[in-house]
Amino acid sequence: MLFSEKCSVSYMKSPILGPSRLYWLSLIPLFLLVLAAGLLPFAAAGYGSVFHDIWGLRSWAGLENFRALVEDRAFLLSLGISLLWAFLSAGLSVGIGFVLACALFKARRSFKLFYAAILVPWGIPSFISIPIWRMIIHGSGGRSMLSALFGREINLLTDPVAGFVAALGVDIWLGVPLVVLALYGSMKSLDRGFFEAARIDGAEGWALARNIQAPLVKGTIGLMWALDFVKSFKEFSVPFLMTAGGPPFLGGITGKNIVGATTTLEIFLYDAFRNQDDYGVASAYAVAVGLLVILLVFLWLRFKKRIVRAETGDQGESRVRVELDRRIGANGHGESGDGIGPAGRAPFGFIPELLWKGASLLAQVAAPLSAGLVIYVLLWLSFSELSAVFVDALVPRFLSIRPYRAVLAEEGILGYFLNTLLAAGITALLIPLFSLPAALWLSRAGKARSARAFAFLEALGMAGGIHSLIPLFIVFRILGLLGGYTPVITVYLFHALPFAVFSLKAYLDRLPPSYEEAAAMEGMGAFGYLRRILLPLCAPALAAAMMAAFISAWNGFLVPLVFLGDDRLYTIGVKLHSYVGSVASGNPKWNLFAAASAINLLFVALLLWRFKNPLSKSEAGAGEF
Repeated sequence: MLFSEKCSVSYMKSPILGPSRLYWLSLIPLFLLVLAAGLLPFAAAGYGSVFHDIWGLRSWAGLENFRALVEDRAFLLSLGISLLWAFLSAGLSVGIGFVLACALFKARRSFKLFYAAILVPWGIPSFISIPIWRMIIHGSGGRSMLSALFGREINLLTDPVAGFVAALGVDIWLGVPLVVLALYGSMKSLDRGFFEAARIDGAEGWALARNIQAPLVKGTIGLMWALDFVKSFKEFSVPFLMTAGGPPFLGGITGKNIVGATTTLEIFLYDAFRNQDDYGVASAYAVAVGLLVILLVFLWLRFKKRIVRAETGDQGESRVRVELDRRIGANGHGESGDGIGPAGRAPFGFIPELLWKGASLLAQVAAPLSAGLVIYVLLWLSFSELSAVFVDALVPRFLSIRPYRAVLAEEGILGYFLNTLLAAGITALLIPLFSLPAALWLSRAGKARSARAFAFLEALGMAGGIHSLIPLFIVFRILGLLGGYTPVITVYLFHALPFAVFSLKAYLDRLPPSYEEAAAMEGMGAFGYLRRILLPLCAPALAAAMMAAFISAWNGFLVPLVFLGDDRLYTIGVKLHSYVGSVASGNPKWNLFAAASAINLLFVALLLWRFKNPLSKSEAGAGEF
């Protein structure tokens, strides 16, 4: 029996933390949070969809709201755009991510620089990087930095194809890092013997990727594609910040709505929520979109379960080894004629090899170049006296620090940082209250029950989006809880739960049962054991979970955009958006946006550096105890 399983069994027979009134009371906050932020939005959407709700005046509607949805051709057009967007984004993100992961796996001297460049899209919040890309590509009416380089204007307001392709490209740029990290992690965990045998056979580049790396990580490739498909299907931030739904295309103008090139279902729903007087119609749309997302999440979980079963255990490993042995050849030299080395190459095998080298080189150049371009443009704009719409010189023609003085002294940007600090700080401080009791319960609940609980939390988190925030907004409006940070913190806490609970449970499983047994012999009660033993031991893991929740809340944009309507309450993400607005905004303040963004990035970087390794003291602390 594994050590973690022994711990779980021991906790089930826990002398101190066995079933007790105090223990079950500690789980109440978690149950309420899951109910409020995870289940209530879907129930509220279903209930509200059968009523007309015009500014709080309710009347029975029956199926009228759904009839309006079915009769609205714009909904079906948005569904088609979402499916196309998700399919292309998932496929291209995984394809590019695989190329970069192979290059990263091969990199030696340039590893650190290459790795840092890949992570830049993660390190810059989307409410900063997406507008910067919009400025680079679109500029002002198509006159931009990009048009100056290539001599062709790209107008995201008038060209539907350009709007869709540009927004999709930015979405891929943001999504590739996660794919790269997942695939690179899988490759690093592989048996090095596979690669040594392949290199003896003469396999390099395309042959190595096709015959060794791709078969060995195909499960991870499939999982990342499915995960990215679900995420992209309910994408909101990129099409909203990049093109605001995009320019209308031929056939996109219906009797009730106008569908643009990037009007995904989430954008369509958000527009309906903002423009409709009847919240019942928005609830009906939310029900339809929510059901589609739940179906995709369910299919993803089924697919994930199948992949995990196929690739774990002796049978899965044996199938991989048999296939690789067949491709490499019985003696590692490809003598069967079906190997991966020179003996197994097709007559024109140099063509895919050449294409692979070209794609790999392009990806390796594009990753650091794009990362450096975003940072350079951001800094360039932040030191420009004028609110320039594109970079036309190596340094700003009117070099100045006035934008920094303006955002600090005139714009009161520190007040918005304090707003963000309040929302993110409270979220982080509440993490132990909600996650530690759940982690304790799961650590002794058994492997099967623990897996089901994690799958439930994961599914609820993945099923969220505009379609769940809108009914939640209506619920908070009815309860009179709008106008503050309560709904924002509630949603942030819920989305931070899976990582916090998972990391804490993994840490608790490593603690030997003898700690609790010794405490029981000393006559220590449940509260004393939690306060004096578990909390100090779990402090590093709790710090990591709290830091992750804090950073996620600090970088949040969608939730405060929906719930905060008062400028005085804006978090930094919403305030930065107000500087540049949508692609159709007439007077964007790019220099103020860039200066405030640079300050924001500096603060987060200092914070991460200060707490760069909260787990570093965990093992020492456990050993000392």
